Amino acid sequence: MADREGKKDTLNKVQKAVIAIAETQEGQIFFNWLMNRCYFQKSTVVGDPASHEINIHGTLFNEASRRVYLDIRRGIPSALLKKIEHL
Repeated sequence: MADREGKKDTLNKVQKAVIAIAETQEGQIFFNWLMNRCYFQKSTVVGDPASHEINIHGTLFNEASRRVYLDIRRGIPSALLKKIEHL
């Protein structure tokens, strides 16, 4: 039980830190860069244009990268997300 509360406290601290960073202009620029780097608004499917085959490993890598931004994004208020995602 105490372990679960410790994890919750850590998550709250991280979420507060993410929000504090997202409130700054520099933080918004960084999160916008991270969003683009993590394929948030792009297709994560990787394919070979010649053979039309899907590259499973590349697709999984891109989707795992996208998940990083999605996890961070979950803790950012919507007003800040609008600023970040529409730079």
